[in-house]
Amino acid sequence: MGVQIVQRQASRWSRRTVLGAALGAPFATSAFAQTYPARNLRLIVPFPAGGPTDVLARIAAERVKEGLGQPLIVENRAGAGGNIAGEMAARAEADGYTLLVAGQAILAINKALYKKISYDPATDFAFVGMLGVIANVLLVNPTAVPVNSLVELIALAKKKPGEISYASNGPGSFTHLTTAILAHQAGAEFLHVPYQGAAPLMTDLLAGRIGMTFTAASAALPLVQSGQLRALAVTTGQRSRFSPDIPTLVESGFPSLDAPVWFGVVVRTTTPAPALAKLRTDFNTVIASDDYAKALEKNFMEVLAIAPDASEQFLARERKLWSDAVKVTGAALD
Repeated sequence: MGVQIVQRQASRWSRRTVLGAALGAPFATSAFAQTYPARNLRLIVPFPAGGPTDVLARIAAERVKEGLGQPLIVENRAGAGGNIAGEMAARAEADGYTLLVAGQAILAINKALYKKISYDPATDFAFVGMLGVIANVLLVNPTAVPVNSLVELIALAKKKPGEISYASNGPGSFTHLTTAILAHQAGAEFLHVPYQGAAPLMTDLLAGRIGMTFTAASAALPLVQSGQLRALAVTTGQRSRFSPDIPTLVESGFPSLDAPVWFGVVVRTTTPAPALAKLRTDFNTVIASDDYAKALEKNFMEVLAIAPDASEQFLARERKLWSDAVKVTGAALD
């Protein structure tokens, strides 16, 4: 019935009106391309100001404004594991003026972890570019867990199942899921202790009340260098340039754990093609620059080059990895 109604309405249009509409569409698109962007853009960040993701977003926003010709205003919308920001971006007008910084949580984990979310990461967002990656480091308190390698850690965990505790940022967090995959593949058992904040987590790890955790290189490496904590592995596929003496989980016998913390920029999938094309051009020009790479290096971050046309394959792998991890843990959040 709906199709018939549309057809009847269309039949009442004059040939001149239809022709004018057809000819007007390219001109409208061309006009949009010439004027976009005509005002400030906003970049939604799903974490509080001052954290690694916020720093990464601001490094990119400061540099991309030159190509865009308009400021890119960072807007922090933390909470619900990234879902607040994800939902806000998915509901925003698809005009190219609202962008979202999105990583594993929003694009690969939350759909499997939460019983209900109001956005679909696979269909609601178009990939603009990959901002960068942050290596997570597997840390142990050397007094509480007297091991020098991942092999020794696994052996000790098998000898004392459930006695070695690890801290996470909560059920379904990157730290929780990464450790769960590691334990599952190794046939070992650790005791999960979730925390609500990074500060109390690190306080307890340094005091030896918690045995181990994964945390970002920017926080981990100074503590390793001071001798307070011991690093056993990094989550990147290759050794980090910031810690070349620390082996990867992959070379330690866990090939599927090439799992750095990554963040990209996305927009609504229905964003006009000229806007999406310009965003991709301007962001990827910045991301490929030496200045951007150096700014990231100062914050223990690295560039990860993924072309927009290769993003779907990358995201499909990530969704498979993390949905499997959620199944292993049995984690589920409302």
